[in-house]
Amino acid sequence: MFKEGEIPWNRKQINIPEKNENLAEFIGIMLGDGNIYVNEKYKAYQVKIVGDFYKDFIYLNNYVKKLIINNFSISPIFYKRKRDNGLDIKLNSINLVKSLLDLGLKSGDKIKNQVTIPDWIYKKEKYLVSCIRGLFDTDGSVYELLPNWPGLFQITFTNKNMTLLQDTRKALLKLKIKVSNISNLNSKDSTPRIYITKKEEIKKFLRKVGFSNPKHLNKLKSEIL
Repeated sequence: MFKEGEIPWNRKQINIPEKNENLAEFIGIMLGDGNIYVNEKYKAYQVKIVGDFYKDFIYLNNYVKKLIINNFSISPIFYKRKRDNGLDIKLNSINLVKSLLDLGLKSGDKIKNQVTIPDWIYKKEKYLVSCIRGLFDTDGSVYELLPNWPGLFQITFTNKNMTLLQDTRKALLKLKIKVSNISNLNSKDSTPRIYITKKEEIKKFLRKVGFSNPKHLNKLKSEIL
């Protein structure tokens, strides 16, 4: 394990998979909580996924880790940040970085670069379903609308990247899942978001897309599942 801020460069051989559902889900995870760092001067190439140590550890360690190994035949390094409850998955590989860039992701600031769902994912519904699952597992939330509406839930997706937010909404509609318009567009205090509230649409989302992150499923009452 390396120290915070230290990014060793390497040319680890990785598996470069054919396009598949697991790869599409990993792309969704990267669009949500991932980042690609490239520093040509220092020959540093890193892929990182961030989460909350207490809320996301099971998901990152039991699910995302296996997804990475099965897709790329490379094991990630886990790093718990001392200053907060953050948990980072780090992969240092120029070959992995180049592969992800070839698949439509971009390095650097995702909001500035307006990174969004790659075109190839739209070509097959199963790819789109998997990518949306990865997005909602990372940048999605599940709320029970308390105290006013006990038993009523809302699935939300929040993001400052307007291109990604618009494309995620378009993808849900393509999957015939009714979703709200984008809200908080002009708010200084709230981040733009879309949400699913109707019970039948939440059931449809769970049947068609679902969650791999147990923190979301654990919030849903049994009568919704």
